[in-house]
Amino acid sequence: MIRLQHTVKLVVWVVAALLGCVAAAAAQEPEPETRAEALRRQREAKATELVPPQPTKLEKALLDLENGRVFERLLSPPEGLYPKFGTITPGSGLSIGPGYRSTHHLGGNVDFSTFAMASLKGYWIGEARVQMPRLLDERLAIDLHGQRYDFAEEPFFGIGPDSLRSDEVFYGLRNFVVGGSATLRPRSWLSISGGADYLTPRIEAFGEDDSIGTRFDETSAPGLTEEADFVRSEGKIDVNFREPRGNPRQGGRYTLTYQRFEDIDSGSFSFNRVEADAQQYISLYRNRRILALRALASVSDNDEGARVPFYFQRTLGGPDDLRGFRRFRFRDENALLFQAEYRWEIFTAVDGALFYDAGKVASRIEDVNLQHLESDYGFGFRFGTANNVFLRIEAAFGSSGGKHFIFRFANVF
Repeated sequence: MIRLQHTVKLVVWVVAALLGCVAAAAAQEPEPETRAEALRRQREAKATELVPPQPTKLEKALLDLENGRVFERLLSPPEGLYPKFGTITPGSGLSIGPGYRSTHHLGGNVDFSTFAMASLKGYWIGEARVQMPRLLDERLAIDLHGQRYDFAEEPFFGIGPDSLRSDEVFYGLRNFVVGGSATLRPRSWLSISGGADYLTPRIEAFGEDDSIGTRFDETSAPGLTEEADFVRSEGKIDVNFREPRGNPRQGGRYTLTYQRFEDIDSGSFSFNRVEADAQQYISLYRNRRILALRALASVSDNDEGARVPFYFQRTLGGPDDLRGFRRFRFRDENALLFQAEYRWEIFTAVDGALFYDAGKVASRIEDVNLQHLESDYGFGFRFGTANNVFLRIEAAFGSSGGKHFIFRFANVF
């Protein structure tokens, strides 16, 4: 009897083991019949083991800076005292000073801001501004401002496209500006503005060998010795579809500006100016690669018997237009500029760029054409956030002006 019980138990155990093997075999997939089927199974197996990529320590730090808006909070806070630094003009060098901002006064409609900056090169600027940006449900903005600046050493090469680099001299420019403007925004993408300023530009010609007065006179540099005060009136239409506004990845911006410079002393330097500026941003790969294009034309129309003073003439050359040339290398009453950039995201907060610039100045409007354009090309890096570029480093080549290295606290366009 005992042997029979052991035999029954053995049979039951064997049957259970066989059933388990059958169940396990049924649960397994059959052997792949083709190589494609085997590769499919391998991909599915790997997919179950994938781990999301982890950012490096540097990328994580930059991402935290961008998401936390550290740069914006430190350099441009909505309220209070803050450090103001950048470049007053392209040739001023690094400029530093205090800034102060106070908002929402008089029922929340009035903002006040002021700053002062100076550089080691002797450039300085001071500005105070009262703004009312939230009138009519933020469709109307009013701006009142006063500004005083002194540009210690501005370069001058002569007037016209054939000016010589060997003729480079320097002058000082002081100016006091006071005025106001109003901007109407009937749509989020459309603004129409107008304003007027009172200007008192003054030229300082040094006595050294490289002073503007040693090589040029009133004929070759209008406004060099004859002083004048001006009233500058302006009207502007701005169509802006850029996204985001501070560091565009798509869309476009198209502006048309009219200015009237009225010489209120003698009328010898009264003139009109019209500028058209078109910018287009084409997204190529989910906003990670951008083709940025720009075309600008500026033309002036003098009153009969009047001339445009050299310090108000349109210039090309420097870190914002013809980057392969010294700043203000070309100067005349009319100008034409084309710029193209291919930008791509290297990693968070850092973009790379390849660029090409072409342009010219002309004394006559009919010479504003595509013939005999000066040009350059280069590459660079931009540091900032999704909404702003706070530093731009570039190298420019391929021009008759030689190689140039650019370090600028602002985007190019």
